[in-house]
Order: sequence, then structure tokens, then C-alpha cells
Amino acid sequence: MGKLKTLGVILSVALAVLAYCLYTPMPPEAEEPFQQMKFLAKFKSIMGFVSLLDMVGLDGMDTFRKLRSTKPVVDPSDTVTSVDETFDGVDVRVYRPKDQGKDEILPALVFFHGGGWVFGSRDSHDPLMRRFVRKKRMVVVSVEYRLAPEFRFPVPAEDCITATRYFLRHSKKYQVDPKRIGVMGDSAGGNLAAAVSQALTGPDFTDLPKLKVQVLIYPALQAFQFRSPAYVKYAGSSVPGLLNAERMSEFWLRYAYGHDYLKVNHLDLLAGKHLTEEWLNSKEASYVDVKHLPQKLREGYATSANSVPNVTLSTFVKPVFLNPLFSPLLADDEKIRGSPSTYMLTAEFDPLRDDGFYMTKRLREMNVAVEHRHFTGMDHGYLSVFSYQNSVKAVTEICNYLDKSL
Repeated sequence: MGKLKTLGVILSVALAVLAYCLYTPMPPEAEEPFQQMKFLAKFKSIMGFVSLLDMVGLDGMDTFRKLRSTKPVVDPSDTVTSVDETFDGVDVRVYRPKDQGKDEILPALVFFHGGGWVFGSRDSHDPLMRRFVRKKRMVVVSVEYRLAPEFRFPVPAEDCITATRYFLRHSKKYQVDPKRIGVMGDSAGGNLAAAVSQALTGPDFTDLPKLKVQVLIYPALQAFQFRSPAYVKYAGSSVPGLLNAERMSEFWLRYAYGHDYLKVNHLDLLAGKHLTEEWLNSKEASYVDVKHLPQKLREGYATSANSVPNVTLSTFVKPVFLNPLFSPLLADDEKIRGSPSTYMLTAEFDPLRDDGFYMTKRLREMNVAVEHRHFTGMDHGYLSVFSYQNSVKAVTEICNYLDKSL
């Protein structure tokens, strides 16, 4: 009896510790606090399992990738059909309404999934793509670009450009109006969507139809600095969302340098050690000026680096970090001006929040039509969490925009 009592106490303490570790307090402005806490607890438990695998010498990242890329089970009664294809060597999945007539021509989106350029796949985002096609009668091409760290920058971006170029050239084969094609992406995929839009304005693509729209969903748009209010505010382990500043800076490094990402300490980036006087006085610095943010979002702004600048670090990261294909926000005015009409979606509890505001400002200055929707009570990645009412709401609002603009 004594042993059972002791075991009961141990289990009770273990459960209490587990509950404490998985618990994330939500701020008052959270719109769906119970669902958000529930989702974050699930996410933390998965990441804890991944860390445990790493500790015992197994590949936690590979396991997480497999968890995120499980082949979806499709309901036979689904009104959306899909087929896997290859566009000039890049794997894609093409979605369309099951009842599309043989002579019916539809608009289309080319979609790039999120996951920090490291995770995600056409499988992980399959339910979201089907939801879009059910809501908006269109064709969607989901691109299976190669992932970091095995394939570092610029390979993922080049895969996305290749697939989009192929689709623009062969749109009629897929019963798509070539004048009504856009790009869309979430998080890292939003980065790729913006990069593709800008790349297609170049001289090598003048034979292609122009993109009609770009939909950027809480996009990662710049690696110039990591000292903006959102990066400062949403750092640490108590962030009310799945993405914090530390994890995001590591994603940037894996994308930039592949397996060599440990050559740069991500905490040095968060401290602004790469921000030399040359960087701070550059034209790119003006694109991430805090004055471009609404007054209420400027809280936590770090006016300068909190350490002595490291010239060696700055010189090392500059060629990649300031490349517009890597950081689309830093593109020149001509590239920004050539961007298609834009739907920008941002979330409050997100270190990437400010990137969307900065890009919205630049696009509007170049007379590009922008519809910016900021969800003040939601966290990064919420569009893919179907238990959130705001996920349904956001998909509906994006489709309403596409009805008008695509």
C-alpha cells in the first residue's frame, strides 16, 4: 500500500510538472484563448518529443518532418480532386473542383507552403488547399520545393520560380486563364511567393503572362535585422504562439547556410551584432524603420544593438541576408513597383508581424494595390489550425479578396 501511495505521489508530481511545461498563458487580447492554449500544448509536447530523440542520438528533425508530411486521407465524397505531377523537375500537386467542365476555364494560384524552409510539404498543407478550392472555384498548384538544410538558399526559391514559370507557360493545358494566375504562401512560403513575384519581373521572364495577385500570409520578408518590436516582444519560451524569435532566426540560418548554419550563432543575430554602422546607414535600413509601424506596435523597439558590432559576422552574412531573393522586402523600388496586387495577412503574436507592415508600406509607396488584414488576437500559423474560428474567417476573407482581384 505504501509503494502504491508513493507511486501515486510521483505520478501526480510528474503530471503537474508536465502540465506546467505545456501551459502557455494567453494575453487578454487573445481571441480564442482556450483553443490557442490547447494547440500550443500539443505543439510543445511534439517538440519535447523531438528534443528527446535528439538527446538519445536520433534525428528529431527528420521525425518531425515525417509527422508533418503524413499522406492525408482524402474523403471520397470531397468535391476537390488532386493529382501529383512534375513541373520541369519540381514535384507539385494540382487541385481543382471535381465537377470542373471540360471547357470551363478557371483562375489559379501557385502555393508555397510554410515551415521555415525546413519543414512542411504538399501533404502537410493538403487540407488547407482543399479548403481554399472548396471556398473559391479555382485551380491550385502546391509546390513541393526542396528543403533546407539539405538544400540551402537559393535552391528552394529557384524550385518555386521553375514551377511557376512552367505553369504560366502551360496554363491552358490545365484549363486555367493565363491572365488570372497568382501566387500565395504562408510564413516561409510567403517569403517564397514574394521572391517569385519579384523574380518574374526580370528580363528573363518577359515572355510570360503577368501575375495577377500575390497573397502573403504572415510572411518572413527580411533578414536585415531582428531587433524590430515584434522580434523583441515575441522572444523566449513564453510566447503565446508556436513561433518565437529564437526559432525564427534559426530557420533563417538553416535556409541561408544549410548544414553550415551553426557557423553563425542565432543569438548574435537577435542581439544585433551584425548591425555595423554601414548597415545602419544603408538604404535597406530605411525599409525597416519603426516609424512605418502603427504607434501601438512600436513597443519594445530596440534602437540599437545591445552589443558591440561584429564586422566579421556582418561581412559573412551580408551576401545572403541582403539578397532580395532571400529578403524580398529589401528589393529595389523597380521590383517592388512591379509586384502584383497584394493581400497581406499578419498576426499579432508573431515575430514576423512587422515584416508584413513594412512590406505593405513599401508596396503602397510604389502605388501597388494592397489589402492588409491584421488579426490582433491570433498567433503565427493559425490558418492551418482548423479548430480556430479565425482560420475559417481568414480563408473566407482571402477568398472574398480573390473573387474581386483574381
